[in-house]
Amino acid sequence: IHSQFVPDYLYVGERLPLNFPKGMKAIIDYRKGWKNEDDRFPLFTCDNILEMGKCDARVKFLKLSYHELTRETFRVLNNVKDVVIVLETSHGNGVGEQRAFFHQLLREDCKIPVILCREYTEDNAEDLQIKAGADLGTLLLDGFGDGIMLSNVGKIDAKDVDAYALGILQAARVRMSKAEFISCPGCGRTLFDLQETVALVKNALSHLKNLKIAVMGCIVNGPGEMADADYGYVGAERGKISLYKKQQLVEKNIPADRAVERLIRLIKESGDWVEPDEK
Repeated sequence: IHSQFVPDYLYVGERLPLNFPKGMKAIIDYRKGWKNEDDRFPLFTCDNILEMGKCDARVKFLKLSYHELTRETFRVLNNVKDVVIVLETSHGNGVGEQRAFFHQLLREDCKIPVILCREYTEDNAEDLQIKAGADLGTLLLDGFGDGIMLSNVGKIDAKDVDAYALGILQAARVRMSKAEFISCPGCGRTLFDLQETVALVKNALSHLKNLKIAVMGCIVNGPGEMADADYGYVGAERGKISLYKKQQLVEKNIPADRAVERLIRLIKESGDWVEPDEK
């Protein structure tokens, strides 16, 4: 999996595992295993919230739910610096409860960063993507939340869960971690294998996280439908491809078996290329 899909912080519980990645930032339970070391950050709860004022960590994480947002909690939040709230929920309507939490922050004019925390028990990747996308994306699109903490107990690999979390952030335009690809559905004018070509382009360019790249089936509607893309790969005649930069035609009638290579060259010549290991 690409390194841009690695989260900024990993919650490890009471102690670091022996194989914990070097240089990775860890969140550790404050009373159970946290020590003030570089890239190690404490996680507090309401049970030890009053101890946050004595802690000199650069960032202090505080796990809260809606019902724990009391007057006493606000007093602490108003007096302790460098706090990030980790907002959890076990309510049947988790989106509604977490939205109510943000409304309460707005009423108190509290501008502390909030990480949306959701936990799932899914074995099927698509089920997790749909549920987490709906639960977290709804709030992010409303402008609520500064990040997400997504966990799953099931058969889905943790690295895939991390990639889904970053995908949700990108879809909500909160954080870009990979290139964005758009494509038409294809029609009778499409004279190449659209799905195979999209896969080839993604494989070559997915690390270019600040770019929007279009793969369009034909020259008739393609240029208009990809008007906001940075680069376009557009079908011309049979076996031929035209390349666009923004809305400008740069090269036309390139043999299809050389088009991806020429697209990479165009991106390099335009100064937008970085090597996959330079993310």
